[in-house]
Amino acid sequence: MLGTKRLGGHARRVIYLIHPPLFLSLDAVPKTFFAFFVRFSREEVEFSMATSKLQALWNHPAGPKTIHFWAPTFKWGISIANIADFAKPPEKLSYPQQFAVTATGVIWSRYSMVITPKNWNLFSVNVAMAGTGLYQLSRKIRHDYFNEEETSSIKE
Repeated sequence: MLGTKRLGGHARRVIYLIHPPLFLSLDAVPKTFFAFFVRFSREEVEFSMATSKLQALWNHPAGPKTIHFWAPTFKWGISIANIADFAKPPEKLSYPQQFAVTATGVIWSRYSMVITPKNWNLFSVNVAMAGTGLYQLSRKIRHDYFNEEETSSIKE
């Protein structure tokens, strides 16, 4: 029978013989069983590491149990909509809207690194907002100011 025994604060797999107090260490186990056992232990360790990382995320002060996780997560919708607007002709873009998206991204990116706890989800969504806003503004400016110069030089 397999069991777990605490040794020095770490759980160690052992094979119990007859009853739990009398156990056989893994050193006396045949190699074929040991290969299976090591594989089993590795998967268990990887599972426990994944579990501990998920548990750390769940219990983080900016984790899924708080608004500090969900607000930036839903804010990704603004960045995704701005990326979808890349296909839109530049004349249909709005300066005030793109300036607001860019300013929001820059201001809140800085703020997300100043607050405690650091909210990396908030930081990443605002960097994306600033980047997409700057790109859209550059498209609009190129179309409104530099494109007209090219068309007027072609007409002359």
